[in-house]
Amino acid sequence: MVSKIRVKVGSTEIEFEGSEDYMREELPKLIELLGDISSVNVNDENDEVADVLPSVADPAGKTLQMTTNTIASKLGVGSGAELVLAACAHLCLVKGADKYSRSNILGEMKLASNFYKTTYNNNLSASLKTLVKGGKLLETAADVYALDAKEKTRIEAKLSGA
Repeated sequence: MVSKIRVKVGSTEIEFEGSEDYMREELPKLIELLGDISSVNVNDENDEVADVLPSVADPAGKTLQMTTNTIASKLGVGSGAELVLAACAHLCLVKGADKYSRSNILGEMKLASNFYKTTYNNNLSASLKTLVKGGKLLETAADVYALDAKEKTRIEAKLSGA
């Protein structure tokens, strides 16, 4: 039996049509290789995280397809720090990034147009510092952050309605 699959990771897209045996045996290796190639890298020159952020699946096996606005709404965002968490959740849970630069976070915050205020940009350093001190974000390098595992689990539960 012939099967078809299309995989897009960042700007790389592969379409395959072939036997199910090949898909079972060889395709997982190819997908893993794509993930390795497209994983988020830190640029040594300016500590910015690359914008190649693949989509990932939630624990139920479905791909999360939510905007930062939707995540902010489900989390009940009411402050800049809470919007930072919603932006990080989008980067992590929808785009698949393990870590994200300050500029990636700010870009995601701005995409949440229903919640974003220009004062959040002015207070971004304070919000990030508060979240790191509170254990909700980890600073993995200068101006590069990741969601704490407990916080990620809490957010996933809220987004899934649990």
